[in-house]
Amino acid sequence: MALFGRKKTSEPDADAAPAAETPAAPVPQITRRSVTEQRAFLLDQVGAIRPFGMQIFDVPGLTLCEDIRSDLDLPLVTTARVGGWAVRGSDLVGATPEVPKELYVVDQIAAGEAPGAPLVAGAAIRIEEGGMIPEGVDAVVPDAYGVLGEDGYVRIGTETRLYDNLRRAGSELADGTPLLAAGDVLTPRSVAVLAEVGLDKVLVRPRPRIVVFTVGDGLVAPGQALTQPQQRYDAATTLITAAARADGATVYPLGIISSDAREIRQTIADQQIRADLIVAVGGGELIREVAEGMGELDEAVVALNRESRYAFAALGNDRTPMVILPAGVVSAYVGYHAFVRPVIHKLNESDPLAAPRVDGFVAERLEVPDGITQYIPAVWSSDQTVRPVSGVDSELAWDLARANVLLVIPEGWAGADAGSQVECIVLDDAGARGDEAVR
Repeated sequence: MALFGRKKTSEPDADAAPAAETPAAPVPQITRRSVTEQRAFLLDQVGAIRPFGMQIFDVPGLTLCEDIRSDLDLPLVTTARVGGWAVRGSDLVGATPEVPKELYVVDQIAAGEAPGAPLVAGAAIRIEEGGMIPEGVDAVVPDAYGVLGEDGYVRIGTETRLYDNLRRAGSELADGTPLLAAGDVLTPRSVAVLAEVGLDKVLVRPRPRIVVFTVGDGLVAPGQALTQPQQRYDAATTLITAAARADGATVYPLGIISSDAREIRQTIADQQIRADLIVAVGGGELIREVAEGMGELDEAVVALNRESRYAFAALGNDRTPMVILPAGVVSAYVGYHAFVRPVIHKLNESDPLAAPRVDGFVAERLEVPDGITQYIPAVWSSDQTVRPVSGVDSELAWDLARANVLLVIPEGWAGADAGSQVECIVLDDAGARGDEAVR
């Protein structure tokens, strides 16, 4: 007899209820957004950088955050435009070369000296060009019109008008005159105005600080040797860095970060302290997982040139914004124009959608998938024809270098026939080539 009775396998009971199946785990659904929806989402996640006072030597190119009015007169005092005789105009009424008026010379004022006592009726003061005008003087007669006698009298044979040859206080810039307005972008000339009225600091919005890096193991930094056939140089970091600087940001390019989760995590953690925005190119699922562990992550499938995942993370307690662009030079540049550039403008409290655009007409039929927005590097000519410089799947910076616009095909179009009117985004250096696209 067996020590342990074996349980017999029973036949299934036909009347018994079937065993419940374990439900399959739900497959997470990635949000799908249009280009416009993704841009609007990103702009909702950031606000303008807080302004603070900066030395005027450091503010050209920055946005002014206060109204500036003159709080002094320029010139500060009334001075003589010419050397001659400071007089009361009423004392010279009727004076002619034949019948000059005689005025007793009571003082002499050199340029830079104090004006002295007020001028009384019947008197005159010898004054140099630039000399300060004393009270009672309302005109200066040029030296050639007066003859000084040994008796101390000057004989002037001409009449004069009120304020003749005077550079009056406040005549060039009066106290209270509006000079600059909040929202103005400061230029070297406007900074000189600040100095002219005695300001050494001004309230401005600083340039957004952008950290840029690219993730990938097959990438090599420019200047280094390619050692394997599958390697290629990293042009994306350079491109995004240059584009962000052209849009007014202070950029810290980090170059290439290897596809190692710990290195990516450490890089992001180290850079948060100095970044208003972090832009990463490539990295795929790995960098999205790292970012998710460091803050709140949003992922969306956006049909821009192709269906690609665009991720945004709000990192740490400060919720430092991070935008992850697809790998590839053209894909990253297109993503920059569609999403990163508007964010930079928002940080700088300028119009997020500000970008020069022109209309054009497609030179040849373009075959593009329906439901996908296309930003295609193209050449816009003065006759308004637009010709793509490459196929929609190109990832060469060379194609961008030959283009002066990004031709935009909306997602609702299934291609574009020759002659179709399209909108084009003018690229940053188009004006430097003398193209007529910039308007």
